[in-house]
Amino acid sequence: MSQRKYKYHTVNLPESLAEKIEEVISSGKHGYTSVSDFVKSAVRKYLKELGYLV
Repeated sequence: MSQRKYKYHTVNLPESLAEKIEEVISSGKHGYTSVSDFVKSAVRKYLKELGYLV
């Protein structure tokens, strides 16, 4: 079984943006369970949009 390697970063977000992310999570409508889960998904989507992921 392969193990995933993670590299951890701390990212500072404007309070208004962080509050919106928390609102999305607490709504339960989109399947996100944490800020980390949301941010990883958002970064993947943007990297695909930029052509860095297929």
